Amino acid sequence: MTGRIVPGVRLHDVAGDTLEEKVQNAAELGFKCVHLASKLLCKSCDTDIFGLTDERAKHLKDLFAKEGLTVTVFGCYKNLLEPDPEKREGILRQYEASGRFARVLGASVVGTECGRPDPKNQITEARTTDEALHELAREVKRAAALVEDEGSRLAIEPGWNEAASTPERARKVLDEAGDPAVSVILDPVSLLHPTMLEDAAVQSERELALLGERISVLHAKDFRVIGNEEKAGWCDGSGSRLECYGAGVTGSFDYAPFVRWAKGTGRSIPCIVENGTPETFETSLAYLARLQETA
Repeated sequence: MTGRIVPGVRLHDVAGDTLEEKVQNAAELGFKCVHLASKLLCKSCDTDIFGLTDERAKHLKDLFAKEGLTVTVFGCYKNLLEPDPEKREGILRQYEASGRFARVLGASVVGTECGRPDPKNQITEARTTDEALHELAREVKRAAALVEDEGSRLAIEPGWNEAASTPERARKVLDEAGDPAVSVILDPVSLLHPTMLEDAAVQSERELALLGERISVLHAKDFRVIGNEEKAGWCDGSGSRLECYGAGVTGSFDYAPFVRWAKGTGRSIPCIVENGTPETFETSLAYLARLQETA
């Protein structure tokens, strides 16, 4: 059986004044699944994660079903390496609440970033230490247990700017956490930076070799190299950074290996377009559809 990618979108990238309008627009564009950020949902409901009720989750589940959409990721992208112990415990409680809401909503996974140990959550070299990696693995294990107790599963999204900054470090987090239910949201562009772009194809191979068995969701975006580092982002001290766009928009990143991998799994793999805009969604959808046919 040949696998396939299922095109999806981050709901907060979609046009619409209300959450309901965003859901309708996502369906009309042709997407089949979504990444729903807890931040977007809390803002739309004028509450925090602890104020999200089962009734709200059931209402949204019905709304998504009516539009032919599924929720692939319920995003709780909080800093698991928050250095203040009291704040970190509060963050873990947010993951617990997210697991409960995601279960009722029917979301496939609760998504998390991979953390930075800086008190101001800034991008520093401290994120690349062994200590940060071991600590992240411990916190992933704790967060995953809370999410699982609520009937959901945790998925980590590695990124160059965080403690799981390479596919190798992400693999170590999975191994040290020791929880086979923890999966990976793989965004290959998030693991790039300007000085290693010549090795991007090789890194793509390493990502799939090291993480493929645990990938539950793909993120799909493209990039352009910008000649300054004034804005924090995918930068490495070279004087340049990566500015991100929806998949297929700039032609800088070859997403074909990931579509080939998805087809080889025999599964339906959600593929969420990131950094898209109403003006570029059509391009991204056409790009992914073409790869599904030809890769």
